[in-house]
Amino acid sequence: MRAAFLITLTVILGIASGAAQQVRDATANPTVGTASIVGTVVVDEPDGQPLRLVSINLSLRSAAGFLERQTSTDERGRFELTNLPAGTYSPPMASKAGYAWTTHGAKRPGGVGTPITLVDGQRMTIAFKLLRGAVITGMIQDNGRPVEQTSVRATVVRIVNGVRTSGGSSGGFATTDDRGMYRIWGLPPGDYVVGASPRFSTQGEIRPITDAEMQWAERQLQPGSMQTAGTTPGGLAVPPPGQPVAPSPVYYPGTTDFTTAATVTVTAGQERSGVDFGVSYVPTAKVSGTVVDPEGKPATQAQLTLVPMLDPNVAMVDSMFMLDSMMMSNRATVIAGKFSVAGVRPGRYTIGARGASSSVTAGATPGPGRGSQPPMTLWATAEVTVDGRDQTDVELRLQPGMTLSGTTAFDSGTAQAPAELSRATVRLIAAPTAGVSVSVNVPSGPMEADGSFKLEGVAPGRYLLSATVPGATPGGGPWLLKSARVGDVDAADSAFEVRPNQSIQGIVLTFTDKSAELTGSLLDAAGQPTTALSIILFSTDRTMWSNRSRRMRQPVRPGSDGKFRFTSLLPGEYYLGALSDFEQSELFKPEFLEQVAAGAMKVTIREGEKKVQDVRIAGGG
Repeated sequence: MRAAFLITLTVILGIASGAAQQVRDATANPTVGTASIVGTVVVDEPDGQPLRLVSINLSLRSAAGFLERQTSTDERGRFELTNLPAGTYSPPMASKAGYAWTTHGAKRPGGVGTPITLVDGQRMTIAFKLLRGAVITGMIQDNGRPVEQTSVRATVVRIVNGVRTSGGSSGGFATTDDRGMYRIWGLPPGDYVVGASPRFSTQGEIRPITDAEMQWAERQLQPGSMQTAGTTPGGLAVPPPGQPVAPSPVYYPGTTDFTTAATVTVTAGQERSGVDFGVSYVPTAKVSGTVVDPEGKPATQAQLTLVPMLDPNVAMVDSMFMLDSMMMSNRATVIAGKFSVAGVRPGRYTIGARGASSSVTAGATPGPGRGSQPPMTLWATAEVTVDGRDQTDVELRLQPGMTLSGTTAFDSGTAQAPAELSRATVRLIAAPTAGVSVSVNVPSGPMEADGSFKLEGVAPGRYLLSATVPGATPGGGPWLLKSARVGDVDAADSAFEVRPNQSIQGIVLTFTDKSAELTGSLLDAAGQPTTALSIILFSTDRTMWSNRSRRMRQPVRPGSDGKFRFTSLLPGEYYLGALSDFEQSELFKPEFLEQVAAGAMKVTIREGEKKVQDVRIAGGG
């Protein structure tokens, strides 16, 4: 496990006073400036030979727009980016085929890099070292036959508390050729699980030939064989066709279980060949049934979706499993109230149906933003477990969905509330539920000009509310959703429940221009700016520890001047911590955040406050 090394911090706290940081005046051409970055790229080896034709990418996002620059190194490994406007740039990235890409200041390939802050006229020198990429190669077969056009992925893995977990986004992928061969290159050193996800057949069902079918066919070839339709010689019935199957994700050396897959370890520049394994098939089934309206009559207008129920813990560990499971989602056409979905692999599924009320006439005018089709305000759901046997009697009875309605308010400081809100949007978000990570047909919609809104056809469930108001405040920041009150629940942060036959009125969405900001500098033991660590900010309220929380911020690396900044903050108490390294997949796990919290400081941020908090690394870090 590459554990995040938590540093004991000495915090120098000061509330911002005096003049704020000066904002550079806009130039006639915001994409041209007087700063520059020069540097070199060498191989990360003892001899450090220069590398030519390395791509160097640099980007800047500011109020003036998005700027991207690119160049490449010469024969001596040198590069230069000129005429750059002042600003704080994302970490420059260096990449070359056959090498592991890296960003400026990263402690390892694929790690978090250091942003660069430039002022007018500045000439900054930086350097990159690129590791030779490792290679994993092998063959994918199906009973000795090569499998072409199959996606193969190498996923970085680590062992955390005795459990194998995904190491994040680093890794690589390839597609097999006509020989079934794949070659994944440019990999950083490390431990990998290699998995393949064969494509579904587009030619209908896959049915293996059974022994009985082979025996029947052989008997047909015997001289003098006589038969009648539907029988074999001797009057025996034609054997039934084999069970339909579909390919399943499989991992080296041939298991469908990510946790039992073998680990493939590579070092810098190593080519690991012979990572061969075969595809795996699972039985499939047909799910069919009827969709009826509230009166029990066949539905005339309905949409149906079959969605896999995913275990969020498994999905976080195994990204291939998650992506493959998402591809298992199916849409079905409902004709005269009947539906049928073939080729469904084993697992638990939610079947969701949406339908238009029969009271909607052909000449009815649809609601705002709904196009020419009548609104799908009826709903029905059912859960099915597929185990390879056809299910032909699933019935979905549509019923009226609930309506959520409310108004919009503004808690303004210096900005004036927008006079017209028809371009604002309100969106329901399915709250995470154990065993379910995909929701079916969650409605969203625009506001009326006066800020009122109505979401119709909402199925029972647990939801969060999100809303956006386009445009910026006079202070340059966005309108921030302060709260979404559904009774006693702030649905912007905590889930609320929609129950059958219980519409909800009186929802109040409150926006504010009084967002808070936390800035500061990361200082070493001598009090000098440093970029050695990443800074993370997250709520002390453990119920907010999720990737949907508005009170959790991604770690930021201080710029080359040591400064960091968190904007659009809601008031509350936060942990401010420092990380030497981390994996993206670990960030929202409670056990990881508990470790960070143990070495972090608590910071209270008030509404609209502009707080400065410098962080000093104790002991030199």
